Amino acid sequence: MSDDTPRHIRASELRLRIPRRSSAGYFEFPKYWLKGATALVDPGTGETFDLAYVLSTLEQQGWDVHELRKGAPQTRENVARLPLPYGGQFTPGTPTRRDT
Repeated sequence: MSDDTPRHIRASELRLRIPRRSSAGYFEFPKYWLKGATALVDPGTGETFDLAYVLSTLEQQGWDVHELRKGAPQTRENVARLPLPYGGQFTPGTPTRRDT
């Protein structure tokens, strides 16, 4: 197999590159690091890259950032009570009875 023969790259092997701000060169990281991250840390230099900076740089390179972040966990605000379909409310901690 020659070096210029294209090969299939698994999604877990896909690596993205963004330019470093403090030094020359690029910071390379696997795609899965974007899932649930708020910031990325370059292990080589210790530089921290904000998620907004990373996503804007990838978007400038032509990547679809929504596609890259697909499947990232989303957290939602906890609620104290939930309404039930036939009246009453569900109170967390008491799943076996209705609180009316």
